[in-house]
Amino acid sequence: MTSNIMLTLAFLAGVLAVYYLTPRAGRLWLLLAASLLFYLSADPRMLLLSGGSTLWSYFAGIRTEEAETKKEKKLWLTAAVVPVLLVLFVFKYLNFFTESFAALLSLAGLSAGFPVLSLVLPLGISYYTFKMISYNADIYLGKRKAEKGVPGLCAYLTYILFFPQILSGPIERSEGFLAQLHEGPVYDAGLFAEGIQRIVLGLFKKMVIANRLSAYVDTIFSAPEAYPGLACVMAAVFYSFQIYCDFSGYSDIAIGMGNLLGIRSKKNFDCPYFSRGIKEFWSRWHISLSSWLKDYVYIPLGGNRVSSFRYGVNIMVTFLVSGLWHGASWTFVIWGGIHGVWNLLSGKKKPDCTLPRRIWQTALTFLSVTLGWIFFRAESLGAAFSFLKRIVTGFSLSYLDIQNSILPFTRDNTCAAYFLTACGFLFLLFLYERGRVYGRTREKGETYLSAFWLAVMTMSVVLFGVFGVSGFLYANF
Repeated sequence: MTSNIMLTLAFLAGVLAVYYLTPRAGRLWLLLAASLLFYLSADPRMLLLSGGSTLWSYFAGIRTEEAETKKEKKLWLTAAVVPVLLVLFVFKYLNFFTESFAALLSLAGLSAGFPVLSLVLPLGISYYTFKMISYNADIYLGKRKAEKGVPGLCAYLTYILFFPQILSGPIERSEGFLAQLHEGPVYDAGLFAEGIQRIVLGLFKKMVIANRLSAYVDTIFSAPEAYPGLACVMAAVFYSFQIYCDFSGYSDIAIGMGNLLGIRSKKNFDCPYFSRGIKEFWSRWHISLSSWLKDYVYIPLGGNRVSSFRYGVNIMVTFLVSGLWHGASWTFVIWGGIHGVWNLLSGKKKPDCTLPRRIWQTALTFLSVTLGWIFFRAESLGAAFSFLKRIVTGFSLSYLDIQNSILPFTRDNTCAAYFLTACGFLFLLFLYERGRVYGRTREKGETYLSAFWLAVMTMSVVLFGVFGVSGFLYANF
């Protein structure tokens, strides 16, 4: 169920069937029960781990608030954060660091054998770990009160394990979310309608675009040397759209599911490929992670109120943490480092620039981000450099190379039609998001799909959705 969005939506429908028939005071308990059941469907053993971490975080938060001195508060904050980080390290990063250390020893002419642990990555561990850290840090900083008593524990468990968001976020902050749980979610016709429309938008991005591009991207990235350089360029560009439509599609669906349950969440994506600079891109991409890193890594390090050297260090550390958060591989670290360097080198955009300059800035930002995605997608650093080498040495626009670059879509004479169909749906998404950025919907601050776009996207999902690929890329992170 956790790997299939349609089963997840069916599960949500089952919850909704009794949700609004339940008295308002009991809906919190129903949400908790549904979230526990959803997590149990993935791996019952992992629920013990995530539940135990949540209970410890809850207890440590109370002790942090009750501590009388700053030193005592800091000790309890440390006691709250270190264990959950240690669990994350063991399950996600231990093998990576031991293998990297063994490789360094090998380069030095030494040998050492380290055991490789076969551990199942707990569902949503990267997301709920950051939720726990921000919750305890906010108590320490005096930004919020600790949850207490049975209702507080129930609300906190629901916040951490909330089933629409446990798989791939967003990394919701505790203040607004817990306040809604304590008030008791109520039926709001407008919010309910917005939730349906968000889910339709998310399904369009995921089923119609991301799933349609995934087979081509996987084929080219698995053996770039077997295809023309043009195919590698196409795969890199298509991966940029695949990962955006896959992840933002999940975010739309998750936020939409929350809306159906009477829970409001902040947006996680804001048309990032219309950005005119790398800094703007990070204000529009995975907003919940970007803001988390800013508040709990970048600012505690000193932010920009330090020397130029320290500012550079703070930027690089923040983006390296971002890269490592995504996965235990040097490809993710390099990806984070690339974005850190680009942030240091980027200047301020001019808000009143001409249309040609705006187009140039947007295109350059997209190409820069796409270059970074090559490292993000590659299985290893060697594979990433091989992919880039093939682009440089094997690129041409000959008829044969164009033909061989399109052929992998279906490997038969329907490949051109499939390619044009994929481009057509990308153009539809472009038109929709351009309206969000520059059109009337943006000016009015609306979040709904118009009747036209709702009809177009619904029909696209029904008629052209690719339902054989149901997992989400960011569920692996």
